[in-house]
Amino acid sequence: MGIVLAWPFDRTPILMKTLAFICTIVAAVAAAASPQDVARRLFPKTVLLTMKDANGRPTALGSGFVLKKGFVVSNFHVIEGSASGFAKRVGDSTRFKIAGIAAKDEARDLVILAVDGLTEEGATLSKRPTVEVGETVFAVGNPRGLEGTFSQGIVSSIREFDRFSLLQITAPISPGSSGGPIVDENGDVVGIAVATFRGGQNLNFAIPIKFIIEVASAISTNTAPLAEKSKATAGKTLFDDLQAGKSTDGVTAGSFLWSGSSPNATLGNDGTFTLSLRNNLDSAIRDVVVLVLFYDRTGNNVDFTVVGFDGPIPTGMAKRVPGAVDASTKQLTTPTSDSNQFMYSDRPNTKIEFRTLGFTIAE
Repeated sequence: MGIVLAWPFDRTPILMKTLAFICTIVAAVAAAASPQDVARRLFPKTVLLTMKDANGRPTALGSGFVLKKGFVVSNFHVIEGSASGFAKRVGDSTRFKIAGIAAKDEARDLVILAVDGLTEEGATLSKRPTVEVGETVFAVGNPRGLEGTFSQGIVSSIREFDRFSLLQITAPISPGSSGGPIVDENGDVVGIAVATFRGGQNLNFAIPIKFIIEVASAISTNTAPLAEKSKATAGKTLFDDLQAGKSTDGVTAGSFLWSGSSPNATLGNDGTFTLSLRNNLDSAIRDVVVLVLFYDRTGNNVDFTVVGFDGPIPTGMAKRVPGAVDASTKQLTTPTSDSNQFMYSDRPNTKIEFRTLGFTIAE
């Protein structure tokens, strides 16, 4: 009598699932391009922008990337105050005249330029709604005019604010990188380089792709000319002074207090606070944006946040506005009393730095 071995289950479905799983892995690996491939793909679609005033003197060097034939995306602050300019693709000596502005979003520091004679196909825009923290990204641009610079980093944070958001990245960028594409491992554009904070390490920022797509939907065939204007009366874009790493004169922040803190208040680990914005100018202001940096007892930067107020704030007046950071920032910067582990001082005993990033002169 022979022995019949019977499997308690059918192996065929598992075999098929295993093969399908392996194929999925292979496909995923094949989809991810090497950094060298990403660089080769993006360089022809990245441009060096040279801007000039009405007398033909250079006013700014920046970066941008081809959105589609005849159109380039960059930061508004790169072209602001310029009367003319040209775009040159990385690795190509041909200069293409900037015909004008096809669309713009000054508040988010974005502009789309019409460029005569530019026939290069556009870079591929990511269709994903967002990127993941920890994801590898590459920055392509022309820092300090060094054409075709390619750097690698990760998305270290996604900063969400009331009316906008920023990607915080570790890929190195410098003045001149502004407007260059930030791409994922497949070479798809996920953002545009906008600023680097010189007071810290690897505090670099990019505008997410969703805002670029919004501006692109408003492209007009009737382009507006580049035109010089006074920045003193026009106000400042959000990123002007973040890029420069300096404070904005005339609008100051201070008088920091943890929310609810008082000698009689027993607090938990809430990171909410208020601070004062003061207008020392001769005109009313609105749309004030302030960067607040927190340092621990060893002098290391441990957190930052952006506080905004739509306004207006009349001349000579101050306004208290709310903000918030992670609760651990309060623990690192503000000691509790000996009698109660939840009793915090009303303000940190470590350094806090305020930088006014931008504001607009109220009409």
